Amino acid sequence: MAVKKWFALTGMFLLFTSLIFAQADTEQAPEAAQNYYIDRSERDPRFIQRLLWDKADHALRYELILEQLGTNGRYSEIERVSVEEAFAEVSLRVGNYRYRVEVYDFFDELAFSTEWREFSIIRAIQPGLTSFYPSAFYLDDDEEWVINLRGQNLLPESEIYLKQDNRIIRPQSHDSNGSSSRLVFSEISLAPGKYVVYVRNPGGLDASMGTFTISYKKLHDLNISLGYAPIAPLYGFLFKDFTWNTSEKLDAPFPDSFYFLGAAAKINFIIAKRSWGFLGVEASASFTYMQHKKDDYTSEALFLNTHLSLLYQKYIIKNVFAINIILGGGFVTLLDFYYEYPVGTPTEKTNSFIPSAIAGFSAVLFFSKPFYINAGADFIQMFPPDNPLPGFLRPFLTVGVWL
Repeated sequence: MAVKKWFALTGMFLLFTSLIFAQADTEQAPEAAQNYYIDRSERDPRFIQRLLWDKADHALRYELILEQLGTNGRYSEIERVSVEEAFAEVSLRVGNYRYRVEVYDFFDELAFSTEWREFSIIRAIQPGLTSFYPSAFYLDDDEEWVINLRGQNLLPESEIYLKQDNRIIRPQSHDSNGSSSRLVFSEISLAPGKYVVYVRNPGGLDASMGTFTISYKKLHDLNISLGYAPIAPLYGFLFKDFTWNTSEKLDAPFPDSFYFLGAAAKINFIIAKRSWGFLGVEASASFTYMQHKKDDYTSEALFLNTHLSLLYQKYIIKNVFAINIILGGGFVTLLDFYYEYPVGTPTEKTNSFIPSAIAGFSAVLFFSKPFYINAGADFIQMFPPDNPLPGFLRPFLTVGVWL
């Protein structure tokens, strides 16, 4: 008897230290050890509630006692189940319940009983979808982000959202009255793709319908503009006095702070549109007439700038106001550069082809579709061999058409 009592006490101690109830929140298959699942093997889905706890190594069996709350406000026992595994499955109707587990040791003697655990079973209502409109959102055209649904059992407490694999887009709000629902989305949450409209009611029953598309009506944009573009020299051998290899200081041919006679053309091609901005390329060219007069000579040249750049465009106000950022490279060509003197013949005209880099920022205002104004400035850095590197700003104001 002493040995039997020792084993019983040991078993009770191990059971007390290891028994922990565990429940989960998501719908899974029964083998995933969750608190419920839906049996769809028959015509009408049937809910199976799984009451579970951590298995105790030294338990012979468990006895589940299940009680239901009656209209008189008292609990009465409705089921008693003996199981060897650390769970029991029941199928209950709508109502309020409680349960506890009695744990039996190796000698099939009651080791202890857990506290009562209360829970509720709510009615599971099958939702249904019959139609929705519109069938798509166009991020570059629409101004309102609303989906109207028709169906059955669309409840105020229903979860309704757009679903694509693991991506979910939830509405800011939805107004449901049973047969219809109005979903209101925030533009910032929308991402291009194809989705299904998904409804999940309390209790786990769901329905879906598709396909709903989020995209851009125009996949590509082509913008062409022409306008005014002077030059503001900053530094380098063309614009500031410099020292040559012989340490002799030479005058810069174009030291003025501004050269006003200039024109520019820009072509922007948007090749990819995303919610965080548009990507594309920009081809730009500008002409500037440059002349500097001194008492003993006059210098003259025509600046030709040609560049190809990567373009990032971001709308601040949809289809009204955007910003452009460019970064690229190209060439500055100094055409027909020569000196003319008061006495004697002018120097021979020369042409120079100089690599350069460009970075720019501009604002785009669409004042009357498809016309727009583009105002900004480009910084251009030249890379001539063996000379102090010249750099300059090219402010511009162009008018264009959006194709």
